[in-house]
Amino acid sequence: MTRPSQKDLLPGLEVRLLPHQAIGVAWMLKREKSQDKGGILADDMGLGKTVQMIATMAMNLPGDDEEARTTLIVVPCRASPAGARAGRIFGNFLTFGIQWKEEIESKTNDMFSVRLHHGKDKLKKPSEIKDYDVVITTYQTLSIDFHVPKDVVDAGGEAQYLAKHGGVLARSRFYRAICDEAQYIRNRGTKASLSLAHVRAKYRWMLTGTPVTNTLADIYGLLRFGRFRPWNDWNSFNEHVARVQLEDAPLAGQRAQVILKPLLLRRTKNSTLEGKPILTLPPKDIEIVKLKFTDEEREIYDSFEKRSKISLNRFIRAGTLVKNHAAVLVMILRLRQLCCHPHLILSIAEGQGFGDPTLLLGSDAEKERGRAVKLMGKPWVEAVLRRFLIRASAGELLDDEDEADADSANCPVCKDLILGDNGRVLPCGHEICFDCTLDLSNSAIAHDGIFGEGNEKQNLAAEKAYEEAAAKGLRPCPHMQEDDGPQHARSKREVKRPKYRWGDDVKVRADPQKAFELRRVDSDDDDDMPEFPMFGSLLKKEEKEESISMAKKGKKKAPSPRKRKAGDDDEDVDMPSDAVISNWGRGDDDLEPSTKMLAMMQLLKEWEASGDKTICYSQWTSMLDLIEILFSRHGIRSLRFDGKMDRAQRDSVLATFKRAGGPKVILISTKCGSVGLNLVAANRIINMDLRYLGIQQANIKPTIGRIESAKDKDVWVKRLVVENTIEERMLKLQEVKSGLSDAALGEGTGGSLHKMSVKDLKQLFGMVPVDR
Repeated sequence: MTRPSQKDLLPGLEVRLLPHQAIGVAWMLKREKSQDKGGILADDMGLGKTVQMIATMAMNLPGDDEEARTTLIVVPCRASPAGARAGRIFGNFLTFGIQWKEEIESKTNDMFSVRLHHGKDKLKKPSEIKDYDVVITTYQTLSIDFHVPKDVVDAGGEAQYLAKHGGVLARSRFYRAICDEAQYIRNRGTKASLSLAHVRAKYRWMLTGTPVTNTLADIYGLLRFGRFRPWNDWNSFNEHVARVQLEDAPLAGQRAQVILKPLLLRRTKNSTLEGKPILTLPPKDIEIVKLKFTDEEREIYDSFEKRSKISLNRFIRAGTLVKNHAAVLVMILRLRQLCCHPHLILSIAEGQGFGDPTLLLGSDAEKERGRAVKLMGKPWVEAVLRRFLIRASAGELLDDEDEADADSANCPVCKDLILGDNGRVLPCGHEICFDCTLDLSNSAIAHDGIFGEGNEKQNLAAEKAYEEAAAKGLRPCPHMQEDDGPQHARSKREVKRPKYRWGDDVKVRADPQKAFELRRVDSDDDDDMPEFPMFGSLLKKEEKEESISMAKKGKKKAPSPRKRKAGDDDEDVDMPSDAVISNWGRGDDDLEPSTKMLAMMQLLKEWEASGDKTICYSQWTSMLDLIEILFSRHGIRSLRFDGKMDRAQRDSVLATFKRAGGPKVILISTKCGSVGLNLVAANRIINMDLRYLGIQQANIKPTIGRIESAKDKDVWVKRLVVENTIEERMLKLQEVKSGLSDAALGEGTGGSLHKMSVKDLKQLFGMVPVDR
């Protein structure tokens, strides 16, 4: 394929490609004719990965003799709590899925029949899949369709099981499989990554702007899906790249670059074609705005940071840093929140969050905890809370782009997502959704089918236990019934003990993220611990108790001051005065604006005369709540875009923001609006907080990129950072992450690629100076 002129239309397309996009399509068609039959398109955000993929689909249609003619597109999905409670799934699937559908239909003049396969709109039979040219689904739905029982996995019979018992996607063949935002499958242990590896397709494509996020091991999930031999075998890749990274980072980066070079095409906005930039954009000014705390904010921050240092130092001295990863993650979260506004900490459990840095649940949850203690007892509640503490810290603090595993994110009975407060924890410890608890309470009370398995005495005892449970209105846990069906022999003790009850369900804030677990580390030396953002590696079942014990240790408060020893970092830590805590703990109309909020207001005042529109990003919706209070005080009209809104509400907000004369400011939660969002009305951005990974901070650029498409105004980005805080130290670590990605993509030397050591953590907490 020769590169057409900008006046030419490719066959099947209704839009003209830019020169670099035409080159990309030519490369993709060449890859589909190669032995690998696919590859990785890793162009920078805003360069048109979607339109290049659509053009490739239009240029290489299935022939009449093709067994499979359908293209499968897999996109991210996160549903909002509001959607979950309403029985509907909203969220980024509506952003990604519908955007893909509209792009395909508009750019090809309805050449392809497109179907969204998700929620209640899922197709039922493989024959129905064949009725469509394109089927768009989510990583979540894919994981459910490709679920394989553990005993089958252990026996190595996944393919046979899926062909017979898998969902409709698992029993179908596809002409082409497209993995959008492919960084979602970088973790080789997640069900999304494993499920995609089992998809049967002739051509395989991955679209991502960040193929490497944490470590070079991220690449393996992509290589496995693409079936790029021999690197789709973990042992080969681990021996050649992943393991080498620990000892010789530059060499590992060079090896990864050699592997990716023929498989991956990447252009950045700084790339040139025939001596000219491939994309001409208006100037973009990204500035890190350094701020200084007020005296009271500094008093609160320093007090909490000193407490955190003491806790971290104890973990290091005791050799339990890895085991206490959840507590460390929570301390990082709290310090970052303090940089935005002390209220984010002081409001937690009526101020208890300041003294206990591992406390994640809010005051509403505290009330539910009290009810649960009364019903089930304190040990049971503590075990459940530890599990959710680990889960919440994983979802809140680490890179949140991993799709939730099907079993963890879905009700085991109806398979719907469990989000927000829609989960119910049964006394057995299993979690099901609210609708299924209602069905369970209204179901007939029937025995579990195990009478008659023992002798007469045992059978009578089992029947008596059942009758007593039935008289109390108790039902068996449906999840346990599924696990322990008649085909599995159960012990006599299990028969006699009613394990599953409905009557006393406990309402717990449920996060879709998988419970955070640790990987066993061979070395006891904390300097050899795994990379910090990868603390969430899966733990073997026999290690779960150790993980729970770890979370319990993390919740303990620092002991009372003791006599200092030589070399001991512990010291007396003064709590802020009651007046200071009271002043900054208010989140109502008497709110005290923080340093960052005042800086934001100053920027908006300076920009007012320009008439430009502004996006304010924050990772925490509670921070957006505080900003709205301040805006109301000063009469500033604003809009809000977050995960609690359904599709119609989001469309209405975006339409209002784009309209001339509408509000000039929109508040967007980073998780909800950092990817897949088209905004051309704004050309100014304020980042209220930093994401932990620099690469993820760059993911706000899809919006910036769409802003730049207007091409008529300069783009201004202000990143607010408080001096002498964890934020300043995070910036240094973000540079490390960028160097890691550059090493694999051939955009740097890879010299800064390394794992997170104890020294790095000490630098993050300000215990030692940050290396320059």
